[in-house]
Amino acid sequence: MVNKIFKRENLVNNAILFFAIFPLIPNNTKGLPVILLFLAVLLSNIKKHINWKWLLINSSLFLTYLISLSYTENFNIGLKKLETGLSILIIPIIFFGLIAQHSFNKTLKTKFFKFFIFSSFCFSAYSLFFIVTDTTTNYYSDWYTDKFRVIVTEMPFIGQHPIYASIFLSISVIFFVELIKNNSIKTKYVYILFTSVNVLLLLMIMSKGVVLGLLLSVFIGLLKNFRKSKFIIISLICVVISLLVFNRRVKEIFKAEMYSEINENFSTSIRVGIYKCAIKVIGEEFILGYGIGDSQRALNLCYSNYSNVLLKNRYNSHNQYLDIFIKTGFFGFFIFLYFLYMNFSKACKNENKLMIILLIFYCVLFLTENILVRQSGVILFFFLLSFLSSINKTNSTQIKTNGD
Repeated sequence: MVNKIFKRENLVNNAILFFAIFPLIPNNTKGLPVILLFLAVLLSNIKKHINWKWLLINSSLFLTYLISLSYTENFNIGLKKLETGLSILIIPIIFFGLIAQHSFNKTLKTKFFKFFIFSSFCFSAYSLFFIVTDTTTNYYSDWYTDKFRVIVTEMPFIGQHPIYASIFLSISVIFFVELIKNNSIKTKYVYILFTSVNVLLLLMIMSKGVVLGLLLSVFIGLLKNFRKSKFIIISLICVVISLLVFNRRVKEIFKAEMYSEINENFSTSIRVGIYKCAIKVIGEEFILGYGIGDSQRALNLCYSNYSNVLLKNRYNSHNQYLDIFIKTGFFGFFIFLYFLYMNFSKACKNENKLMIILLIFYCVLFLTENILVRQSGVILFFFLLSFLSSINKTNSTQIKTNGD
């Protein structure tokens, strides 16, 4: 009987660890870990308990999207977007609506970090294989990285948009730094190798906003322990300097012509045009926005009067804050900021430094990308937010897991 209970509870541990191979899961099955975790929790003997406060806070974005569906004109499009973002509701239901009083132990956290670093390394190695063996692509001067990005996107089975691939790699770096700080790695040099390969691919595909978010969040996380972390901090500074000197995608930020007219060959120039239209459409429906189904149509109408380049590619707002503002107006935007503030406040109160670093990382990403419009972004964000806040809570039971 005891063995049966242990196996049931261990089922939840394995479902948690399944999220650690997220970088290797094909895009059309990214929701599978959420389904498996939900079923594992239902089958476990963990005491079911609802924490209404945090369930409502962490699912508030989905609720505002649901409200906006009532006044959107493109109802079917809005419904599809709600389906894509269903994890915004399901993951909080799992962690705050079913096992709110439960705490996962630190051993499971360490295992999760190691598995995630390794799965990211496998993704990097797989990507680099296709990059190295590619014989059809011409590479240009100044490390013109768009070709690397195309290969990573189009490689078979686990091809990933460069933004989300960069997020996986960056999070693996954050986990590595956390393990090193806490002396949680016995085979340290193996994980140094894994992380070095991950950083190599990260720099090759060079998603500027992601790299900036990684550098800023890690730097802030290490600043208090400068003496112990000075080697890593100095390395980060060297990386920043090298990017400013050698990388084309970073150097274009400092060119004045990027901000005067739209040039489809430069992502910075395109973003400037997108942001101008996004701000314009927000001003026209400031309070409630256009609804979850009409945000892209509103942007396209602005593009049609502003730039054929933007209209042809039907760009989204490339800024999570602006995207939420367009969809749900100031009402939804305020709720989203409140959601971020409450989680940041909770992390500070619990001295959860890793959660603080990850929140800083994502808040920077939200400035340059719509991270929460694809399953690759929304699932990982809400899972990490929920899982890492469920480690070693006070006055709660824990699932035991075997040592590493």
